[in-house]
Amino acid sequence: MNRLLILSYCIVGCLFTCMAQERGLPSRNILQQLLLKATPDTADITALLAAGETYLLRPGCLRSDMDSAALFAEKVLKAGIAGKEPSWEARGHLLLSAIYREPGDTKRGKGYIRQAIAIFNRLHEKAGLADSYVELSNYYSADENSELREKIRYHQLAADLYAAAGMKRKQAQTLHTLGDYYTLVPDQKAARDVLLQALALYKETGFTSLQGVYDLLGVAYNQLGDHNNALKYALLSVRTAEAMKDSTGQLCATYNRLGMIYYDMGSAKESMTYYRKAWEVAVRLKDTVSIQILACNFAHSSIRLGTISEGLGLLKEVERRYPPKRMDTDIWLNSAILGCYVKSGRYEQGRPYAQHLEVLGKGVEKADPKLEHIHGPLIKYYLGIRQYAKARTYAAAMADMALKQGHLSVLASSYNGWFKADSALGLYADAIRHYQLYKKYNDSLFNITKSRQISQLQLQFDAEQKDQAIQLKQQNIELLTREGMLQKAELQKARVTRNVIIIGAGMLVMLLLLGYNRYQLKQRSNQQMKAQQQEINEQNVVLQHLIQSQHKLIEEKEWLLKEIHHRVKNNLQIVMSLLNTQAALLDDKDALNAIRESRSRMQTISLIHQKLYQSDDMALIDMRTYIHDLTVYLKDGFSGMARISFDLRIAPVKMDVSLAVPVGLILNEAINNAMKFAFSSSGTITVSLQQTGKDKMTLVVADNGKGLPEAPLPAGKRSMGMTLMQTLCEQLGGTLNIESRNGVIITVNFIYQEKQPVTGPVTQREGVPDYA
Repeated sequence: MNRLLILSYCIVGCLFTCMAQERGLPSRNILQQLLLKATPDTADITALLAAGETYLLRPGCLRSDMDSAALFAEKVLKAGIAGKEPSWEARGHLLLSAIYREPGDTKRGKGYIRQAIAIFNRLHEKAGLADSYVELSNYYSADENSELREKIRYHQLAADLYAAAGMKRKQAQTLHTLGDYYTLVPDQKAARDVLLQALALYKETGFTSLQGVYDLLGVAYNQLGDHNNALKYALLSVRTAEAMKDSTGQLCATYNRLGMIYYDMGSAKESMTYYRKAWEVAVRLKDTVSIQILACNFAHSSIRLGTISEGLGLLKEVERRYPPKRMDTDIWLNSAILGCYVKSGRYEQGRPYAQHLEVLGKGVEKADPKLEHIHGPLIKYYLGIRQYAKARTYAAAMADMALKQGHLSVLASSYNGWFKADSALGLYADAIRHYQLYKKYNDSLFNITKSRQISQLQLQFDAEQKDQAIQLKQQNIELLTREGMLQKAELQKARVTRNVIIIGAGMLVMLLLLGYNRYQLKQRSNQQMKAQQQEINEQNVVLQHLIQSQHKLIEEKEWLLKEIHHRVKNNLQIVMSLLNTQAALLDDKDALNAIRESRSRMQTISLIHQKLYQSDDMALIDMRTYIHDLTVYLKDGFSGMARISFDLRIAPVKMDVSLAVPVGLILNEAINNAMKFAFSSSGTITVSLQQTGKDKMTLVVADNGKGLPEAPLPAGKRSMGMTLMQTLCEQLGGTLNIESRNGVIITVNFIYQEKQPVTGPVTQREGVPDYA
């Protein structure tokens, strides 16, 4: 019982870690159509509610998400009112309640949920009313006892309504949560009963992720003192979580609780094993609260194992790296550190922690179970430093809290500390009375445990007696059967032995003859193999010389080919420089444009040769990097193009030079045209190169600019760029399509057969394109 609150808060932490995952939203266009639809049907309402819930459940509490969710909820609400569909109206109120509750507008949220409850009550719609009660329970806190009772009441109402509606899965989920709340009260018997009911319903509906309900059953049984069942369900929880590959905070809580059960059963060493597993999960998830809780539990086990320094070191490290920000974790951490100092007799080092606990205790109600973690270590501390009056005060306060909560183990511990303080102060009459109360409650705990053990032993004895009677009867039957079979087996054995001897003798003679024959064959075979091996060795020597010569020739050809590509690229650069020089001497705009376009086309080809001589693959061009470099060059070549962006969607393909050159030139013409004519200010040019079939490739250049002029040019007045693109497309054996739709879209479909990288010598035709 002394660590029930740690367990309870670990449950709450797990609930926050295991948030619902966002469901897939319909497309934006569909949602807009639903919002604009005047008379939505049931399917539309379902989609709107799903969209609203998805935005609501997104991580965080962003204003944009809440506004979107509210937009869908209000559409459902208005559709229900306009179409006289009260069920839709109620669902809209229900969703709006959650939307306003999430950012903290509880007054407005409660107004919506009460309207939903009123409508569902009037319609006698059990499922909707149950959903509403679950939502209403979210307005109450689990940290306050009175509010926790309200949460329990509404969940019980919801569970009964789900049962009446035949919704077993939702009933199981609600009972599961209800069991969680009962462990926080604490009312472990009620928790056990509803959790067993939830488990049965889960299994009936085929639900397999049962680690959560197993985990809570382990908690309930452990607090009831039934450690065998507690261990059974805790182990089931761990096995199920590991089988389901659970990596959430639920796994951390499961490992932690199993460790606590082992601790309560006296197996501190086993508890450490599972605390370490829980620690790994908590650190991976950066779950600060769980890290603080696990450090405290680890320290308790280290005290029992006599390794106090290890536990204290971990607590101090956690205190330094993860200082507590909540009162409960502050209490647990300081309580555990003080416990370590008291156990090791280092009272002076423990004094600051005792003083801090006293300050924290002033903000805790007298009936709050957290007082156990404050007063418990303070009683031991003040007894250790001989301030018996203070120890007596804290013992009395803890006993009062334990009486109100009905915690027998805490009550026994309180009276034991009270008795020690009375004895030291010379209050012998009070000391005797408190010792008697200590023995009374301690014996009650012993008797409860003893009665449970006797009942379990009696059941075990009865079962063993029945098993022994069945086994004895079975043994007699088996004995008679065995005797008959033994006689039959002996006769069969004699016949088999005789037959085996005869067959064995014959087999032995055959094996001897076969062995001699194989020996002769093996001798001849060995002589032949030696001759063949000698011939193979001689041929291998000759082959090695040939391979070395071939590799040398290949390397020389590859370097020669790289040099050719380099020189072609340099020659193109020289021509481009000459064009630049010529352009500087010209004033005619058309001539300048012609030179610039020629220079751009040469750069397109030059880039290909640059890629070839810089690459290990001398025959294939990586189109993704090539097109990226080409677009960068083209954008840099135009002034005022900073507002134009490129969207590249290039498949990871490689092309030989015969395809790469025309593709690059087509791209050059299309992108140049887009940058010159498509935009007045900003815009986006999309370049896509995708394989659309086994031997098909599609090149698309699209812009979101002004589009083509309404009056097409006469056939005889097409620009050189358009003529060049058509010619290059024919060279590729493909088709060219140009359309104006939200800009200009140029589509080239051509045949593409994927080639493997060249690993041998590259011929002149493969490595160097012919530009003649």
